[in-house]
Amino acid sequence: MLRHAQSGHQHRADALDDKRLERVQQPGSRRRLVVVAAAALLPAALAMAVALTPKAPLPPPPPKPVVVVAEAPPPAPPPDPTLHDALGKGEALGTALARHGIGADDVSNLVRDLKGVLEVRSLRAGAVYSVLVDDARRLERFTFKTTNGEGVPRLVTASRLAVVDEAVEAPARGGSRLPVERAARFSVTIDDARVEIDIEGLAGSVRGSLYNGVLDAGGDALLVNKFVDVFAWNIDFYRQAQSGDSFRVLVEKRFANDGNERRFLGWGDVVAAEYVNAGNAFRGFAFETSDKKFAGFYDDKGESLERTFLRSPMEVTRITSSYGSRFHPVLKAQKKHEGVDYGAPVGTPVWSVADGIVVDARFSKSAGNMVVVQHVNGLRTEYFHLSKFAEGVRAGSRVTQKQAIGYVGSTGMSTGPHLHFGLLRGNSHLDPGTQKSENARPMPSSYRPEFDAFVAPLMAQLAALTRA
Repeated sequence: MLRHAQSGHQHRADALDDKRLERVQQPGSRRRLVVVAAAALLPAALAMAVALTPKAPLPPPPPKPVVVVAEAPPPAPPPDPTLHDALGKGEALGTALARHGIGADDVSNLVRDLKGVLEVRSLRAGAVYSVLVDDARRLERFTFKTTNGEGVPRLVTASRLAVVDEAVEAPARGGSRLPVERAARFSVTIDDARVEIDIEGLAGSVRGSLYNGVLDAGGDALLVNKFVDVFAWNIDFYRQAQSGDSFRVLVEKRFANDGNERRFLGWGDVVAAEYVNAGNAFRGFAFETSDKKFAGFYDDKGESLERTFLRSPMEVTRITSSYGSRFHPVLKAQKKHEGVDYGAPVGTPVWSVADGIVVDARFSKSAGNMVVVQHVNGLRTEYFHLSKFAEGVRAGSRVTQKQAIGYVGSTGMSTGPHLHFGLLRGNSHLDPGTQKSENARPMPSSYRPEFDAFVAPLMAQLAALTRA
């Protein structure tokens, strides 16, 4: 009975499964199956989609901290054993060195070896020097800052030379040889600062005098003299210069460079110059031929500016006023004035306008201290009212062009410092302003192409200068 009951129960279960299968196999049942299956697969699909979605880049990791290891500072340099000092008021070099413990023997030997290079007796207060001494206070090195004749900074250094002591016989000690120290010697070196040259252009107009015009343009008295020297044979700037004249000049500007600073030394040589006087242009160019046979100042046509006679017997910058009245200030009467008067301060140098021989150098009641010079072609020049004669000027002495023969004064019949300058041919006076002298040294025409190539760029530079 138990078996049959179980079989009936199983039969009813199988029948129930068959009915479920039929419902699943019906069309509506298939759709529900698909939905169920899809729902079962959804979590996996979402997981795959998430896996395939591009991920945003991760932020960079923070930088690792840099650990800086501080290095030990370099050791301080040893102190400079050199002593720097300057001479005190009224202090001699020997006294100054003694303040540093340097012995008299070293001072004496130093002065001996500096002779001809540095005259220690002429050193003045404030002069800067340096010394280096050893542990025994012996002088090892001496340096001094000064300038050379052109104003260029100069460093003079005297260094102690190594000396091998000599041995000499000492009979009082049984013939043994004893060392004897010789006098110290110093080697002297001279180091001048490097000189650098620029070319500077200046232009301006005569305002009262050429001197004032050049100063207004940025020059100085020395540059005035250099400019006048270019045209000294062709223009008497004292008598011919007038307001409204103009000038242009290219000139060397000299600097000293010691590595620390560049210091202006002064004006050098004039390279090119132009002066326009009453509408007439005068030009000069410093030129030297490639073979060194000809050198000097030449005009723009290649003609030498140098003449046998200068147009003026003194520097234009030293002249203060004219003294050319034809009314004689002493005689108080109209009198023919056979010469030119140049007003100038006492002591102004007066030079010979040409080479010649002094034929008279004496005192005259009317002319005061007077010099007369005989030149070529029967020409003679006279210079009156001098304060004194230049050294070596006496009757029979030979003088050269622009050599000082005396100095302006007010001797003889004179009411103030001035120079009376006269020009004679034979016994007849001539007007110095109207005379034209010969070319002193003409340059052969074969050099003209070389000269033209040299002058062309200088002409352009002069033309580009703007007059003040």
